[in-house]
Amino acid sequence: MKIRLKPPWRIAHASLAGLLAAGAVVWGAAPCFVDDPMIALARQTPCRVWTDRRGRVLWNERTYDARWCFPVPLGRISPHVVRVILAAEDASFYRHSGVDYGAVCRAFWQNLSSARRISGASTISMQLAGMALPPGRHDLKRKFLQAALARKMETLHSKEEILTEYLNRIPFGGKIYGVEAAARYYFGLPAVRLNLAEATFLCGLPQKPNYLRPDRHPARAKERQRIVLKLLTRRGRLTPDEARRILRYEPLRLRDFRYRSAFEDPADPGELRHVFAAVKEGGTRTSIDRELHFRVLALLRARRERLKEVSSGAALLIDNRTGEVLVRIGTLDFSAKPDGEVDVVRAVRSAGSALKPFIYAEAIAGGLLVNSTKILDAPLRYGSYAPGNFDGRFRGRVTAGFALSHSLNTPAVRLVAKLGEDRVCGTFRRAGLGGERLARKHAPGLSLALGTEGYSLWDITCAYAMLASGGIPVKPSLTVRRERESPGRRCFPEAVCLMVSAMLRERPFGYGGLDVAWKTGTSNNNCDAWCFAYTPEYTVGVWFGNKDGRRSDDLVGASAALPAACEIFELLYRGKPRPRWPDGTKLLELRELCAESGLTPGVFCRSRSRQTAIAGLPLAACTVCAPAPRRKLRILSPAPGQYQAAPGKNAVRLELRADRKNLLWFLNNRPLGADPGEYEFPENARYTLRAVERRSDPSSPPESAEVTFAVTGNAP
Repeated sequence: MKIRLKPPWRIAHASLAGLLAAGAVVWGAAPCFVDDPMIALARQTPCRVWTDRRGRVLWNERTYDARWCFPVPLGRISPHVVRVILAAEDASFYRHSGVDYGAVCRAFWQNLSSARRISGASTISMQLAGMALPPGRHDLKRKFLQAALARKMETLHSKEEILTEYLNRIPFGGKIYGVEAAARYYFGLPAVRLNLAEATFLCGLPQKPNYLRPDRHPARAKERQRIVLKLLTRRGRLTPDEARRILRYEPLRLRDFRYRSAFEDPADPGELRHVFAAVKEGGTRTSIDRELHFRVLALLRARRERLKEVSSGAALLIDNRTGEVLVRIGTLDFSAKPDGEVDVVRAVRSAGSALKPFIYAEAIAGGLLVNSTKILDAPLRYGSYAPGNFDGRFRGRVTAGFALSHSLNTPAVRLVAKLGEDRVCGTFRRAGLGGERLARKHAPGLSLALGTEGYSLWDITCAYAMLASGGIPVKPSLTVRRERESPGRRCFPEAVCLMVSAMLRERPFGYGGLDVAWKTGTSNNNCDAWCFAYTPEYTVGVWFGNKDGRRSDDLVGASAALPAACEIFELLYRGKPRPRWPDGTKLLELRELCAESGLTPGVFCRSRSRQTAIAGLPLAACTVCAPAPRRKLRILSPAPGQYQAAPGKNAVRLELRADRKNLLWFLNNRPLGADPGEYEFPENARYTLRAVERRSDPSSPPESAEVTFAVTGNAP
């Protein structure tokens, strides 16, 4: 049998046809074996833009590869940019499905005829797909993978989505990615405001981003703009005259590159770093009011400059209606060494007298007093503890409102002693003022009234916001809220908070005439100066001191922190209606009380007056007007026992003294007269001395006391 072989050319044709068929199958099926590149691109997170409550930028945080990238929708990019980038990078973008086969053939012929690579034929879709791949060599294998990914992407996403993603990720030199970041970095403008000249200048940079950077190589960038304009002219997008006018006369509003761009440091990030650290989760739109924050920061710095040997301050401002934190200043200079980064808002410090309102609130809720109740301000001693007032003076019997508003110490200590330390500790914990030692159920003693325990500015300000909110706990938030969180259990009845607020408003607040409840505090040895002030709308906490605990004579709450709080409230209510406090007519009532004590009158109370009390809450009975029980008459000298005469003497001279005056004295039933003073008692005798009270009313028997003693002579 004779075998006939096919001609070689037929074998070559068949092999070529088979290869082409196999290539076509592989090419057609390639998109089925790759993932959507948009998934990988989504993992490359852009910058996190922290904004205040009104959307104004506070700080930009680079989160992926230290890049500056600010994605914007296609509608916020100048139409000039879109037109130029399409003409320069992919003129047939809207006609192909990921790969421009005509451009591939043209690039193949150009590269083959020139014996070098002069054209890549990459479409916008292929370039975007390449951004999803890890860095590597730009060989045919990578090109094939890019093409497959581009075709996959074209089947899953619209042209607008692909173009938007490309414009937001294209490199423009250094760490600048995306049209928005490039426009803001090179021109200081948003991408939507770029003119045609700026669009042609910017859109030429992605060809060689670092080589053409305008901030380093302006001549190269200008020459590249000339090439882009020629390309637009050749493709009919511009006339030669328009291109010439753009190149020569249309302005390029390049910014001054000697300074940092606005988005690199939109605010002072150091002053707001504590805010960003505290937010953590829940979005990047903070509740901070940027303008108000920096105005408060400026006035705190100005106030600190007036204080001697004081290095730091802090402030917290809460919107009582929503619980949003409008201002949070934890340090006045974040870069100061060695403790500039210490956050005083969360630092534990001695509170001084700032906690007294909560002691008074517990006493009011327990029916022990009202605003007009008289409290004793006088020296007292409990063992070795003998507190005094800040000014060293004592005022006797004063109203509770006066004692609280003037921050008198001894009345507050007496209240703690009357309420009991455990009850006061429970009150503090209920108000969110647990403190480190109170959390361990350690009883610090009566010094609770003077704030010797450690508390933070955050906790105390929140507790005052609770008083401003009628006893409802406030959970502050550093992110914007649409409404306040559901209230928890009340700490105090609303009527009690109204009365405490009235007591804290007895003294004027600054010179602006604002009706504000306020309380100052000064820690022991003048290490911390506090002021807490509130209206129904806002609560402010201010602190001045040194983070290392150094003292200063200027660290007094009334002279250091109070003026700053006054200035803050002037800012808050400038051009706005004055604070309007709730009408308490349904919660408070006028009740007939003892005019002498301000408590429920008893049978011995002769003078009474109508005073404000909590409606429906029983009030303690008056004990001031009741006659004091008489103590039993007692002879103090001589004491019972035996006395011996001195050498050479035959009598002992003793003083006759009792715990009362105006007495009649009898010795062995013999009268000695009224208050005889001293008397000689002969030796070797036993005596009975009796004292009898002198009374003008013969109907009541007189009180008497007696003592028996003996006097002996000298031993031989």
